[in-house]
Amino acid sequence: MRRGFIGLLFIVLLGVPVTTRAETYVGAGLGMNVPSFDTTDAGRVSLQRDLFYGGKIGHYFNDRGYNWFGLEVDAYRSTPGIKQQTLPTSSNPLLSGRIPGADLQVHSLAFNALVRVTGYQYKVEPYAGLGIGLNVGNISSGNFRPEASFAPSFNVLAGIRYYMTDSIAPFIEYKYNFAQFTFNRSNVTADYRANLFMFGIAYHFGR
Repeated sequence: MRRGFIGLLFIVLLGVPVTTRAETYVGAGLGMNVPSFDTTDAGRVSLQRDLFYGGKIGHYFNDRGYNWFGLEVDAYRSTPGIKQQTLPTSSNPLLSGRIPGADLQVHSLAFNALVRVTGYQYKVEPYAGLGIGLNVGNISSGNFRPEASFAPSFNVLAGIRYYMTDSIAPFIEYKYNFAQFTFNRSNVTADYRANLFMFGIAYHFGR
């Protein structure tokens, strides 16, 4: 799964036009995921906080005065396992009483529209974005049967980057990611919400 996401990211990179009047960048980073998992049967199921990592490819349209607007492809991976915990009695025996922990992996692919504020004296550039994408959740062990769930996702992000040079820009970023997973084999439907805090570095071409 991880190789597939990385491969798709590079395919998109090859398809992004690079011209002298446009700014394209590639970046990578890691950070902390603070997730939640709200089921239709037993309410909130506690997940572990987890380190995540990923990469992104973006393009700002410098021509015709639209250098404040850009598009981005973002892919990242997290493993917010389900904690061992006690849940209220529900209609689903897998989510009732004392449940063991379980492995949960989430791969996310997002397509975002970005806006940025340019022209700061100290090369500091705030930005924000909205987007849609695809999450793939893989659950296994514990009370749950091994299964993958594919779900559309909604993304909100905000960050700030600092241009050390015209090409190299470290950044810090907050991302909110939402998707509803359905695991049919375990009869579990849940809203997955991830609060992602990332630090990374990007290389900009044609700036």
